[in-house]
Amino acid sequence: MKEPSFKRALASYQAAFGVSPTGFVFSPGRLEILGNHTDHNHGLCLVAGCGLGIHAAYGPAQDVSLDSQGYGRLAFSLEDLSPREEEKGSTTALTKGVLAFLKGHGFAIGGFRAALNSDIFPGAGVSSSAAYELFVAETINVLYNGGNIDRLTKAKAGEYAENVYFGKASGLLDQCGSSFGGVQYLDFHDPEKPLVEPLPFPEWMPRILLVNPGLGHQGLNDLYGELPRDMRLVAEKVFGAGFLGEVADGEAALSRLKEPLDGIPERARLRAIHFFRENERVKRMKEAFSKKDRPEFLALERESEYSQEHFLRNVMVPGRYAGSPLECVERAKEAFPDGAYRVMGGGFAGSVICFLGDADVASFGKKMASFYGAGAVEEAPISRVGAHRVV
Repeated sequence: MKEPSFKRALASYQAAFGVSPTGFVFSPGRLEILGNHTDHNHGLCLVAGCGLGIHAAYGPAQDVSLDSQGYGRLAFSLEDLSPREEEKGSTTALTKGVLAFLKGHGFAIGGFRAALNSDIFPGAGVSSSAAYELFVAETINVLYNGGNIDRLTKAKAGEYAENVYFGKASGLLDQCGSSFGGVQYLDFHDPEKPLVEPLPFPEWMPRILLVNPGLGHQGLNDLYGELPRDMRLVAEKVFGAGFLGEVADGEAALSRLKEPLDGIPERARLRAIHFFRENERVKRMKEAFSKKDRPEFLALERESEYSQEHFLRNVMVPGRYAGSPLECVERAKEAFPDGAYRVMGGGFAGSVICFLGDADVASFGKKMASFYGAGAVEEAPISRVGAHRVV
């Protein structure tokens, strides 16, 4: 793992607490390889751990005390882990939520102190919140549970913290990427017991770069909330289901959605079409991984990008093209047509994930940096492992 980052964590820990740490944890961000806005409707996804993540030094303590580079200090007692309205949206909320979940599911918890830093650049879109949640879960796992908490439970602890304590309605995709690492095929048909199937590590894959074209996610919660609501509306009104993933025959569903439907807004119909087609793309992508089929990989990423623009419609905030993911994708396609580029995560703003051949990586980085600045472009290799203790 990245030695300078752990040296910084060590120095910060010693400066903050006056002693040496017990150990170190690396918790990766996540890369959404395919399956955009499918998890919340019980669909299929491919997710990977990201080589960008949180590096932390930790040790046991009576209470919780954290020193985070760039974000200051937080401290609280373990006596009351109940959610508080005034703490929503905070790191304290995420920390308490993970601890409360683990305690409620029969695992031992205790205090800890830690110093952490992150090499996730601003706007990277790799879910720094999931990386943080899994850092907390893994620290508790190592300190108080002998490393015996399974990865899915740790992921669920992060999801619970984000939903209930932090106040953000998200699926389990991000936390699975940070918890499992590698590349995972996810089936959320039963969200309480999702299928998590590891795929062979893809040495053959194109290189991955992330570009942040500039617009932030602030104030976009309403737009994000519309996406699952639109899909659930179609599930209920058209198919008599709670979620689109409960509709057994995707091909029959697509046939029914080809024409406008009475009482169903056009935007909702198109987003449902994206869901069913994206699910099929994920199945094809899983097969491409088994065959190490790079051309098919790129073709499926391009299909997904087209679907995001024309069906899902999450590539820009209406009226805000400059600095949007759509602008970034268009610039990338024009300059490097052999690559594949699309929105990653929620969309409307934030980062674009880019897949390129080795020969194009350097020139691509320079070109996109000329538009958005050197700090807006970063290579993001896949992390082979999820959140773990580093020896």
